[in-house]
Amino acid sequence: MLRADFHHHIDADPIDGKFVRHSAGELIDRAATAGLNVLAITCHESVPYDDAAHRYAASRGVLLLRGMEATVDGHHVLLLNFPEFPPGVCSMAEIVARKTRDALVIAPHPFYPVGLGMGDTLASYPEVFDAVEFSGLYTPLTRRFNRRAADHARRLGVSVVGNSDTHFLWQLGRTYTLIDAVAEPAAVIDALRHGRVQLVTQPLSWVHVARFVIQSGGTADFLKDSLHYMMRILRRTRAAQRVDPSPA
Repeated sequence: MLRADFHHHIDADPIDGKFVRHSAGELIDRAATAGLNVLAITCHESVPYDDAAHRYAASRGVLLLRGMEATVDGHHVLLLNFPEFPPGVCSMAEIVARKTRDALVIAPHPFYPVGLGMGDTLASYPEVFDAVEFSGLYTPLTRRFNRRAADHARRLGVSVVGNSDTHFLWQLGRTYTLIDAVAEPAAVIDALRHGRVQLVTQPLSWVHVARFVIQSGGTADFLKDSLHYMMRILRRTRAAQRVDPSPA
């Protein structure tokens, strides 16, 4: 079984590059150390790396799929292995026009609280999406948005894939996808489309979350909002446990 993670950012990302510090080569090195076999670098609205990255990945035993996190009708969408990518800011119609049988479209963090995912509009495009992401950016108390994503994937009849959404190298190896395929693009894509995948995931601790927010340059207001969000989740969870306690 291959270990795959299809959602990563690097220092050349035109949006997140202001706080992401690692290069494509450093990401590939850490992925190889973490035991990942398949990787996709998915910078926002661009593909800011060349064939040298693919050659270096191959030398480290990693299959690198060319990717982008496009902004599609205002939502984030992962595009992988497109022969010709649409513009970084585009419409769903432009994705449909350029998608081939060798290309993959994944819905990243569709119900994440910040509202950048496709959410319920996923159901409007059953012919476009090949998989739904189970995001590694969650804690034991904030699983709900991932559960909704998995439920949507089941209703759509597509795979659930674990992605780390890596902005910092310490994220790698906690959430990923096992794929029953050989390390070739066509085989990986076929396995994903036909459900020969398995989610592997480990939640982040609150220390990890605080580290992510601080390293990404979160403002004081953002930190305060994040803390308030965590406290709401904690209060809601405790209230639910009082109403419907788990069996002993």
